[in-house]
Formats: sequence, structure tokens, C-alpha cells
Amino acid sequence: MSTEEPLERPPVLLHLPVFALAHFGRVARGAAKNAFAGQGLSSRAHFVLLCLDEYGELSQRELSDRIAMDRSDLVKLLDELERTGQVRRQPDPRDRRRHALVITAAGMETLKQGERILHQATDEVLARLSTEQRAELQRLVLQALGADQN
Repeated sequence: MSTEEPLERPPVLLHLPVFALAHFGRVARGAAKNAFAGQGLSSRAHFVLLCLDEYGELSQRELSDRIAMDRSDLVKLLDELERTGQVRRQPDPRDRRRHALVITAAGMETLKQGERILHQATDEVLARLSTEQRAELQRLVLQALGADQN
């Protein structure tokens, strides 16, 4: 995607940070979606697996809140991940009425594959930036989101 000529956007819009960031977000999501689709995976499934790996057992509600995914969409995705053996639902030890989600060994393998795919998509989207510029972009985005580590 970064090697192609960008679609021409009106300069008056590109000078608006909110427009430019929204457009960049669409480009980044599209690159990730295409990269994962080419491997028979999905970026959304990768984000679910990544979050379960990071936080351990989570309820569907907790997971939905963490990754900002609509709960009904998440249920469909979790059904597929469970069917393919990447996620397991088990009784939640904190509340027997709920289930906790756990990443499986197969899910960990898929996660490793997804990391490589996401790294390639990131390289593609950020190809015009140096390593230092990429780090600075990440820092600034996190700062703007209020999620910086300072």
C-alpha cells in the first residue's frame, strides 16, 4: 500500500489533523485486513488472541470492553475461534454464571503467525518513515490518546 501512489485527497482536508488521522486509520486497517486475509486469518481474531495472551482469563464482556468490539460481533468471532481450537470457554472461577475465555496452545501458534503478519503490514504502511520517525509517531499517538507511558 505504501509503495502505491496515494489517492489524491483535497489538501484542504489533509491539513485537518482529524481528517488526516482518520484517513491514515482506514489505510492502516485496510493493510492489516488484507495482510491477514491473505493468510486465512483476521486482524480482529489476532487482537482477541493478543489480549487473552496479555491478560489471561477474561469474560466476554471484559474482552469486548478491552478491544472495543461490539459484543454480538465478538460472540461470532469467539464461536469461530473456539470451533478452530484457538480459544476455550471455561467456567469463570470468579462467577460460576459466566465463562472465562482462555487462549489455547493452537491459539498461541496462531498468535505467533499473526505477529509476523502484523509486522509486515506495519512495515508496509509506515514504509515512508524511518525507525526513529515510527517510534516518534507511536509516542505521539499514545500521548494524544492519553495512553503514553511518561
